[in-house]
Amino acid sequence: MTVQSALQNAVWVGTDYVGSPIIERRFTLDTVAENTVLTVTGLGYFKASVNGIPVTDDRFQPHVTDYERRAFTKITYPCRDTFTHRIYVCTYPIADLLKNGENILTIQLGDGFYRQHERVAEGEMSYGDILKTVFALTAGEDVLLVSDGTEVWRKSEIVKSALFLGEIHDRTAIDETAHPVMTLPAPDSILCEQIGTPDRVIRRITPTCLGVVGGKTVYDAGENISGVVRVTKPAGKVTLRFAEELLEDGSLDFSTTGADYTCASGAKQIMCDTFIGEGTFEPQFVWHAFRYFDVEGDIDDCEVLVIHADTPVTSTFSSSCEGLDFLYEAFIRSQLDNMHGSIPSDCPHRERLGYTGDGQNCAEAAMMLLDSRAFYRKWIRDILDCQSIDNGHVQHTAPFQGGGGGPGGWGCAMVLVPYAYYQQYGETDMLADCYPAMVKWVEYLCGHSEDGLVVREEDGGWCLGDWCTYDTCILPEPFVNTYFFVRSLDMLTEIAEVLAMHEDIDRFRALANDCREALCRTYYADGHYCDGIQGADAYALDIRLLPDSAADALADKYDALGRFDTGFLGTDILLRVLFDYGHADTVLHLLSSEARGSFLYMKRHGATTVWEDWHGGASHNHPMFGAPARLLYQGFLGIHRAEPGWNRIEIVPQIPAALDSIAGSLDTPRGRISVTIKRDRDTLCAAVTMPEGTDGIFRYGDAAEKLHAGENLIRM
Repeated sequence: MTVQSALQNAVWVGTDYVGSPIIERRFTLDTVAENTVLTVTGLGYFKASVNGIPVTDDRFQPHVTDYERRAFTKITYPCRDTFTHRIYVCTYPIADLLKNGENILTIQLGDGFYRQHERVAEGEMSYGDILKTVFALTAGEDVLLVSDGTEVWRKSEIVKSALFLGEIHDRTAIDETAHPVMTLPAPDSILCEQIGTPDRVIRRITPTCLGVVGGKTVYDAGENISGVVRVTKPAGKVTLRFAEELLEDGSLDFSTTGADYTCASGAKQIMCDTFIGEGTFEPQFVWHAFRYFDVEGDIDDCEVLVIHADTPVTSTFSSSCEGLDFLYEAFIRSQLDNMHGSIPSDCPHRERLGYTGDGQNCAEAAMMLLDSRAFYRKWIRDILDCQSIDNGHVQHTAPFQGGGGGPGGWGCAMVLVPYAYYQQYGETDMLADCYPAMVKWVEYLCGHSEDGLVVREEDGGWCLGDWCTYDTCILPEPFVNTYFFVRSLDMLTEIAEVLAMHEDIDRFRALANDCREALCRTYYADGHYCDGIQGADAYALDIRLLPDSAADALADKYDALGRFDTGFLGTDILLRVLFDYGHADTVLHLLSSEARGSFLYMKRHGATTVWEDWHGGASHNHPMFGAPARLLYQGFLGIHRAEPGWNRIEIVPQIPAALDSIAGSLDTPRGRISVTIKRDRDTLCAAVTMPEGTDGIFRYGDAAEKLHAGENLIRM
């Protein structure tokens, strides 16, 4: 039975209670059918139980979407667009939880993003004041019951649930009085079966007590994580606060997690939980992002629960170079910390938004290194849903929550992310689903171009080029945005060929050539684009605007500089281009650097996740700069898809003289590929394991050797 059929006669019910209400429905069954399922959703988040037993261990359900229409009267950046609104519905088998006779279904609701009034940095982005749910019990094609307004609601111990701030639990003041629910109009949204990857408790950490500072006990989780702290405590009140860093006196430093923002209530945006009463407590509808936390009050025990999307790590990596190992480990941890609600966020604390710029930059790496196929199917749907129905404009965040960006590095996620998905998984249906929206985006960019350059986006909004360069970004925005337009048009030409949309191919090629000519006409002089600033020549080389010899000069520049001067977009482009032109030694030099403006500089200053900027002044858990982690495989190890979906494989390693050993593996749709390379004086020794049913080629220098399924031992 479809969710639409199951919920056809169901009524949305809820309450405007400011805490976390529990909706209750009692019902009687004469017999329990083995195929009984619960179809349910709630806004913001819900937790459903039958006879006191949770129906799932999944957290933060349903996945975040642009649930329903909002009034954009108080937002920082103007929005005049019309979106497609969608609410995901979950289905759970519950026969084992039911019994003959009376049963109780409870659905507890939390604010989530739906009722989020506190954080106003992007403006008032809340959807409403009333938390609500709709549900049905079915067995096969039989509807056993639906939400109908006869339910009641009760207060829970959670008296406050603010996504960006934390929860307050008061077990001493629970009032179990039953109140009638409100019956509510159905949202003007698409209800559909949930897709994506749920959040779960992935692992547990026993934190280290660092001592008492200012009357508060400080703990260290040992790494920057997203999740919550579960505490067991005697009667009384306990308050926990969370941060990524410590100040010199050992107290918590809130500067990187949002304390510079003032909430609607006037409070600073600091993550904090308060528990009153006796027993074991943990937040239910929020996550925090932290390495350190302090505790004010007495506790008996505490445990850190690491929570994020259940996307297993499907890669391994190790090398003789500390910088390469750190890039891999820090990216994996940062990416996972930022995967909630099947949205790849920019940071898991201060903003928590699905920025299309950060997301497109990291998408290929996340798809390669994590089991994230279902995760990105859902996020691509968010990008499509938040494209303006009227004019094709693509938002800077998906689902839309405000935020600034630009039409190239952000909006071109409409093309870049589905293309990366196709390359990784070989699914042409994704391209077909997205193609009309991609074409509409091309038309939008053409309408916001002058003389072949993309020069503007929405009136009153942002039109960024790159972001978070080492120094103030002076790379011209039209240069960056037009580069991304060209790159997208090149991809669209390939996509049109795959989908047999032959009538579009010449148009895309002509548009791309017009943009290339405009870039050359406007920004080229004396052998460089934009005087070679902040990686500009890497952009130009990537779309074939400079001769191959320019790559040598680019490598010489960064060998001499010894660090990055690029923003998060340019850093990824720079390293990829250096590999494309055979300058792996320069890449190794940059990734081995400890200068400010390098990854090892972050590590030397205590980082376990990737910083938002090269100086460490902002968030310390932003995966966007870590996107080049995939180049450890594509570049040094040389693991390449010769066809989308890994149907053909080539191993073409680039091993600098200073790199003694390197090893890595990837779980692809065809199976696991592993490569181990060591040097034995002047001989390269490689062990390559190929999946069953595949073959490929190993190339190194002028030599080549055929690969077969299973283990291959190679000496060159």
